[in-house]
Amino acid sequence: MDRVNALSPAPGEEGRFGKYRIIQQLASGGMAHIFLASIDGPDGFSKSCVIKRILPEYASLEAFSRMFADEAKVAALLTHPNIVQIFDFGKIDGQYYLAMEWIQGASLDRVLRHAWNASFTLGVRVAVDVGIAISSALAYAHSKTLPDGTPLRLVHRDITPGNVLVSRDGIIKLADFGIVKSTVNLERTVAGVVKGKYAYMSPEQISNRELDHRSDLFSLGIVLYEAATGSRLFKRDTIEATILATSHAEVPPPSQVTPGFPPALERILLRLLAKEPQARYQSAHEVHEDLEKFRASQQWTSGGRELAALMATLFPPDKAGRHSTAVPIIGSLPGSNGLSSGAGTGRTSGGSPGSRPPAPRDLEDEGTSPATSIEGATAAEQAGAEGFPWGIAMAAGVATIGSALFWYFVA
Repeated sequence: MDRVNALSPAPGEEGRFGKYRIIQQLASGGMAHIFLASIDGPDGFSKSCVIKRILPEYASLEAFSRMFADEAKVAALLTHPNIVQIFDFGKIDGQYYLAMEWIQGASLDRVLRHAWNASFTLGVRVAVDVGIAISSALAYAHSKTLPDGTPLRLVHRDITPGNVLVSRDGIIKLADFGIVKSTVNLERTVAGVVKGKYAYMSPEQISNRELDHRSDLFSLGIVLYEAATGSRLFKRDTIEATILATSHAEVPPPSQVTPGFPPALERILLRLLAKEPQARYQSAHEVHEDLEKFRASQQWTSGGRELAALMATLFPPDKAGRHSTAVPIIGSLPGSNGLSSGAGTGRTSGGSPGSRPPAPRDLEDEGTSPATSIEGATAAEQAGAEGFPWGIAMAAGVATIGSALFWYFVA
């Protein structure tokens, strides 16, 4: 979805949703709609925001409602310049909603696709700026505590280009804590359900093993690798092949994909993408420090100005002077296949490591990962490069059915 849609309020709403005036529908998925809205007050006061509204038929699902409430509770604890702010949470006429910060810009997913469509790579400078911002957000979130001092132990589990938002001013923010793991919702994790997007998972996440904050660092490494090289890392032509590639975590050095790639940055990316958590960076703070040192060694200043110029080039205003709104890919929601403009299918864009995907397709078209067999995923971890893990292939083959059954029978 390259630009906001025209206003299309639901029947009987007349453009209002409780205290919010609905302006435009920004995105639509299988379980939620996202709107640009405003709160109006006396003497011309008006505050714009984005409303994420759950459809009534899914609000009746207890597990889904709890997940949405958990997102609100976790997000309310987080206040950081590189994290999208949540202003309000509630329920109106049976529909749960979140009110969040309005960001004029685009998701990194859209930025990458537009760049590929224009036949150029974002490059190392943009990747470093993204890495510095998101590692700062993760360092804050990973170390956050509850008001009583209890560690939150937050793991985002969905660090993808669709959840990295870039504003017109070059400000980068992390969005969508909808499938976060933390002490707020730890007891509600459903056994056998792998949450996240296959092409951006860590090996321990895709095989449904116990994971911690270092899983987010691996996912961040994938995002930075793809932004810096302009090439997909683990995405393949089928879901099964993508799962296998992610499980094996074999990473071609960026210098093999992009000649002249800076050796210092290559070392940072390869450390982020180490298959074993013990071999990775042990904290987002360490990642942030090394990226800052690298940027300083290149004598680059903060990338706000360069990113703002890039956004103005890729996303000019429309004929009415309106700019696009940055929203996360709502395929993060369980059972959703992404935005209404791109349906998720069994076949996905991609190919071999280092391939450039067709630009019009969403980077994240596989949606949230359904109930994958734990045994099959573990088999993928144990399989060598020559052995195909049939267990995980079969699990992926019935992925859509498994997801549908889970959400049909959940109370």
